[in-house]
Amino acid sequence: MIKFLGLLSKKKKVKPVTAASIYVMVLQNVINEGFIEIKDFINNNSNLESNPNLNDKDVNWFSNVIFLGNLKNLEIYFEENETVILRSLILDEIHKEYEGNAHHLAIERFLDYENYFNDLLIKHEFMISAMAHAIFEKYKINDFQGDLFRKKNKPNPVFLTELKNLLSHFIWNWEDYLQKNKLDF
Repeated sequence: MIKFLGLLSKKKKVKPVTAASIYVMVLQNVINEGFIEIKDFINNNSNLESNPNLNDKDVNWFSNVIFLGNLKNLEIYFEENETVILRSLILDEIHKEYEGNAHHLAIERFLDYENYFNDLLIKHEFMISAMAHAIFEKYKINDFQGDLFRKKNKPNPVFLTELKNLLSHFIWNWEDYLQKNKLDF
């Protein structure tokens, strides 16, 4: 009972700014390392008729999709006011290489992407599905599908399922993080 109330908790107290910094750094590393697999999966997929020829520069949109999906996850683990604080810190951390007006413009552009992503969430309900459809649309994968799916303008279901499975590896595991740490808002 005492442990349940948190009185004997051995969780490390972490400031939200520190958590945001770690979160962004780890996700950026996973994105940069993992995009190679995503790029190879898409470029060499047997469910596509031709190769989309994604290259290393295409990581930028992929990065946005991963961060958008992960930001939606905050709502599951935090109260509304905590989510607002953490989200703001994360956005600042993502765009920290920009200063002044360029910083504000980068965040505005990201928020525009978020509006697009929110529309996909309404349409596809689950975060991973919205992420997979965002990648499908932004990389114009429909242009590389067979006639049947290209005419329908819908992803091949096998391709989509495999992509969703790969994308699940890019989701921050808040459950594990919060078992060891307590954010000190």
